[in-house]
Amino acid sequence: MSINKGVEEARFKQLLERLPGSPLYREKLSGINLDKTGLDQLSTLPLTTKEDLRKAGTYGHLAVEMNRVAQYHESTGTTGEPSASWFTQEDLRRGGRQIAECGVALTSDDLVLVRFPYALALPAFLMQQAAWQTGAGVVPASGRTVVTPNPRVLNLLRRLGVTVMAGLPREMELLAETARLLGIAPNSDFPELRAICVAGELMSDGRRRHIENLWGVQVFNMYGSTETANIATMCRFGSMHIVEEDFIVEALREDGAGPAAQGERGYAAITTLTHQATPLLRYFNEDIVSIESSACSCGRRGGMLRHYGRSKDRIRIGGAVLDAYDIQEAVYGLSPVPDAWKVYEQEEGLLFALDSHDAGGWTEERLRQDLTKALRVPVSVRLVKDNQLLDRSILVNNDPSTKPVYIQKREQKGGPI
Repeated sequence: MSINKGVEEARFKQLLERLPGSPLYREKLSGINLDKTGLDQLSTLPLTTKEDLRKAGTYGHLAVEMNRVAQYHESTGTTGEPSASWFTQEDLRRGGRQIAECGVALTSDDLVLVRFPYALALPAFLMQQAAWQTGAGVVPASGRTVVTPNPRVLNLLRRLGVTVMAGLPREMELLAETARLLGIAPNSDFPELRAICVAGELMSDGRRRHIENLWGVQVFNMYGSTETANIATMCRFGSMHIVEEDFIVEALREDGAGPAAQGERGYAAITTLTHQATPLLRYFNEDIVSIESSACSCGRRGGMLRHYGRSKDRIRIGGAVLDAYDIQEAVYGLSPVPDAWKVYEQEEGLLFALDSHDAGGWTEERLRQDLTKALRVPVSVRLVKDNQLLDRSILVNNDPSTKPVYIQKREQKGGPI
């Protein structure tokens, strides 16, 4: 939803009043006259980096008294020390509202199976809030736990007549593969299922279409982080709309010299207008995004966001610059789409390891040609056997899933399969 400029300015001023409540921003903004700073001066204010949050520690950017705190979350810490994020009851309700505005349009007739992990990560709790706010029921079938292995989740979907499933994109793919192994057709054997909501991983257009084909329902993507809550939600027409009531999103040029042009890729900087417990100013989250402002067929106006992945996954080969989005689009453009894949950056190009239960439809040469054409860099391909990329025996047993790694840079440990 687009926000009135006067309201946005007022919320920005309120944010500037809250920020010095945290030790991090008391120091960071100490030399700036915030009383005379308006929204038009946002670009002159300092960025907040992930390193800033890590150095600040668990309490370093907490801006409210502990008696207002309702919940604590932290990032996974896969790229370093985890960063902390605190939420008041108001923050949690607002996060639920952000997701409730998604094109899935939850109602009291829905039963939502939440497959996001119920741990320190945030999405499960916001999805639950969104369901409660719309009167929908919740099935808390947490991922990455032995309590709800894949076969049990499939049983719950069918036995309870679940109408909406929410989880990581990879969980949706693994559940579909488990169904196939058990002789279940995910696109026809769950007639009550009407939609899937995903978050927590990069979702290219090709990947979204693939999951829609697997399950036979529309897939709605959401973009956010543990530090910010949900920044953008997908409408029924497939556009990712920034929740402008709560966020200002900038796309900054790689050289740092100002904003990227509309529609061009840049580095995201997120300002949380309404977050109470741990507000953020120009949070440089190391994601690559583009932003365009236009009217959508759904009736919304304002900023539409596309996420291309994290800067740490960006690969440069010769004159080519590839983001994780580009690699996903190439992989999910293959026929058949692999059940599991991983790409290794090499000195002269990329090596793709691919696994499919339908690998008889592939030849290495055709795969190499298709990937080379899509990415315009030298590509080699290796077809791998069961258990190297995806152990299918785990899917039908009690073993919890683990966080996948899709792109391995040259400086990371471990050689190709």
